[in-house]
Amino acid sequence: MVVRGYQSQVRAKQAEDTRRSIVEAAAALFAERGYARTSVAAVAAAAGVAVNTVYTSVGGKSALIMAMSEDGATDPVAVETERRVAESEDPREILRLVAEGTGQVRRRRQQTIAILLDNRTAGPDVAAAADLATRAVRDRFKVVAARLLTVGGLREGLTRKQVEQTLWFYFGFEAWRTVRDFGWSWHDSAAWLAEQSANALLPPEL
Repeated sequence: MVVRGYQSQVRAKQAEDTRRSIVEAAAALFAERGYARTSVAAVAAAAGVAVNTVYTSVGGKSALIMAMSEDGATDPVAVETERRVAESEDPREILRLVAEGTGQVRRRRQQTIAILLDNRTAGPDVAAAADLATRAVRDRFKVVAARLLTVGGLREGLTRKQVEQTLWFYFGFEAWRTVRDFGWSWHDSAAWLAEQSANALLPPEL
């Protein structure tokens, strides 16, 4: 029983390693060639597996692009940031945590995010994956907004919806793309976005 359980764990790890290699190969090719011009056969060759292995491990192109989006939505940095936000009692610290957390995820997933944003009009598969990624981020911002309202210390009169939209404005995909296009470092970008979001959501410090 112990041996069988160990063998099952080994097989599961091998399957996950294969899946990860395939998804990473697909991401690299989608970034280089575009989604529409990348074939499953090319992904298989880049990952060093048979075409059938791509289908059995992940699926066709639509499954590959969705897997990239799903992996980003469950990024452990995003999960950890949400946990730390839930523990904080300081609205300014919460905004700093969100700035740093979204920056780290963007840095780790910048290839995937660029693929989703740049190829969104390539077809319904990419659009669906991009929508999933957007919903995942917006859902996390809803949690952050709720925490900020619970903690208090925001400008008077702000609704939950306004807080959510402000978080998206300063920490969403396009916000990070803009500051990075300016050539700013990840650290400086996070610091500036945190400061600007604080200016928008918090009353002036005395």
